[in-house]
Amino acid sequence: MMRGVLAGCGYFARIHMDAWNRMRDRVSMVACCDVEQDKAFHFGREHGIERGYFDYRRMLEREKPDFVDIVTRPDSHLEIAMAAADLGIAVLCQKPLAPTLTDAERMVECCEQRSVRLMANENWRWQAWFRELKRLLDSGVIGKPFYFALRHRVADGVGEHPYARQPYFVDMPRLLLIETMIHFIDTARFLVGDLRLRDALLRRVNPYVRGEDVVLLTFEGDGLTGMIDGNRLSTAEQEGPVMGDMRIEGEYGVLSLAGDGRIWIRPVDAPAREHVYELPSVGYRGDSAYQTLRHFVDCLGSGEAFETSGREYLKTTKIVFEAYEKAGW
Repeated sequence: MMRGVLAGCGYFARIHMDAWNRMRDRVSMVACCDVEQDKAFHFGREHGIERGYFDYRRMLEREKPDFVDIVTRPDSHLEIAMAAADLGIAVLCQKPLAPTLTDAERMVECCEQRSVRLMANENWRWQAWFRELKRLLDSGVIGKPFYFALRHRVADGVGEHPYARQPYFVDMPRLLLIETMIHFIDTARFLVGDLRLRDALLRRVNPYVRGEDVVLLTFEGDGLTGMIDGNRLSTAEQEGPVMGDMRIEGEYGVLSLAGDGRIWIRPVDAPAREHVYELPSVGYRGDSAYQTLRHFVDCLGSGEAFETSGREYLKTTKIVFEAYEKAGW
């Protein structure tokens, strides 16, 4: 039985606790903290956590957990992770690791120097449809990919009061790329391998937000070109948990992912056919939060490498900040 604590009791912490509570035979979440202590107490009572704190240092020192799950705003990630590393506590850190590349690198180096395990909580690649696309690609069903296009659409960034569930987005000077499109960069790397950024175009359309809300990125890889195109201003062509769609073209055909999670295979010499697979009926977006947290616990127990270890996730993080630099943002 592993003992964990939760730093942050906001919107996404609830999604994490739904997943943690499904692992009660392996994990006990013994405490939570938030800068608003009443919020921590209420959150704890709601989710079966005994103790609530407003000071994360006191929580880490008193509870001495096996790990901390950091689900706070990005500007607090580094200090919490470093405090945990100083105490030898494993770190699961919500993406992005930090608001700057320098701080993200400091976090990784601090944990490595103290032999503390660090995993970026990047759940997008654990969505069931992306795991199935990876399985199909590895099977060779379309041969070697030479092109991909990944689109993201959700219209929660419109109007005078956008991002109702996470209103602090409004004041972020860098917004869509670091907060949302980082998911898709990591997912593309998971599916088709390491990528090199060719160009980046960022725009702000909604005047009520500080940061960019339209992103267009182009890439190249090993015999591969691709693009990632996202905004949170328009609705997707097909409503569903994917919040967009994807197309991967290979030497033998095309894989397509629709907004509802359905996958289609179109060989070059035959009609398209739907690829039927099991879509989870519970959990967050293809049960991705649960699968991510389970991977973290499994690897902590076995000693195996995290898919998104701190060092590995720096590759995704570096692309994000390179894109800001290319776009002059």
